[in-house]
Amino acid sequence: MIQLSIIIPLHNEINYIDLLMQSVLQNDGIDKEIFLVDGGSTDGTIEKIERYEKQYPNITFVNNERQFVSYGFNKAFPLTKGKYITLMGAHAEYPTGFFNIGISFLESNECDVVGGPLKQLGKTLTGKAIAYCMSSKFGVGGTEFRTETKKMYVDSVAFAIYKREVFKNTGLLDEDLIRNQDDELHYRINAAGYRILMVPEMTCNYYVRNSIKKLFFQYFGYGLYKPLVLIKVKQSIRFRHIIPFLFVLYIISLPIDIWFPIWTIPLLLYIIIDIYISFFNNLKLKEKFYCLIIFPTLHFAYGFGFLFGLRKLID
Repeated sequence: MIQLSIIIPLHNEINYIDLLMQSVLQNDGIDKEIFLVDGGSTDGTIEKIERYEKQYPNITFVNNERQFVSYGFNKAFPLTKGKYITLMGAHAEYPTGFFNIGISFLESNECDVVGGPLKQLGKTLTGKAIAYCMSSKFGVGGTEFRTETKKMYVDSVAFAIYKREVFKNTGLLDEDLIRNQDDELHYRINAAGYRILMVPEMTCNYYVRNSIKKLFFQYFGYGLYKPLVLIKVKQSIRFRHIIPFLFVLYIISLPIDIWFPIWTIPLLLYIIIDIYISFFNNLKLKEKFYCLIIFPTLHFAYGFGFLFGLRKLID
């Protein structure tokens, strides 16, 4: 039996695919198969995949005609033969021994799913500011794999390695979800009594979006599908999930400060915190100013997405 099946969804990843493949093709002694699942790339990614497929017999190209991750993963899964399965991101670099470390934890039965923290990086001044904000609890709340680096059991982890039995007992990714599909899967996994472990030895370099516009649409999408996730897995609802939504409602309500000036106090506190966290760090001056915009972008994009997601559920 093949030890590890690697599924990698791709879409226009010409700037990342070579570094990615260096990570997954490392000579680590693991018998593995790799499924490159492309969602209609137009930038030369498919041609790159075809070259890798010809060069390496353990690489298989899978056409993801519906483009989103959950469908592509579910299409590739029946082709896999591995004892362990991993869903990897294209915008990441994985450390030497990533698979060996993860599999060792799974085989010791210390956990059923394992992954590492994200070291978030940017390739431009804006990207570096975005990486800083996405590594801050003020920016992304209690998302452990973005803000913590210690070994711990978590609700969710990025780029995880799973025991095959986990999917047999909890199902594959939910194809209703274009975003948050791994979060929803991990909620089901936790509800079934499986343990998800984050270990610092599996820390990945993850390259964030390099523009505020792209960041906005990324987090709007996260917010848009979060209500559907919470409806599907009600026991996983936490107050932190709705804080950005409540903040957006608060901002919409601000005109009432004509009658109640005290209503502006939370906004003033938010601005003070935004300024403090944006400037008291080791970033360059221009990056600090970007942070002033990026923190509200994260919060408003997610909150407005959540609002529209609720509307979709009601409609």
